[in-house]
Amino acid sequence: MSVDDQADLRSTRKRLSVTGKTPALSVCEDGYVRVGLSSDMRENDMLVLGLYLSLRNEKWKKNLVERVEKEMAGAQTPTARVTRAFKLIGG
Repeated sequence: MSVDDQADLRSTRKRLSVTGKTPALSVCEDGYVRVGLSSDMRENDMLVLGLYLSLRNEKWKKNLVERVEKEMAGAQTPTARVTRAFKLIGG
């Protein structure tokens, strides 16, 4: 996939970017969430929007982070953390 085929996420700090292609979600270190959605609002757009809405629920977000921390327990090095994450996503 070329760079031109990927979603265009703006570097400005705003909650929503409109993409021409693939929806995306990014979370900054301070918890700020950026969302890029296409105007089609297909299922993939709705999933990204649903994740954003879920992240606004502090209890849900805290539980999710705790679950991931348990999965990552023992992965001490950068390589171990990336390897563990890759295994978790089924790679």
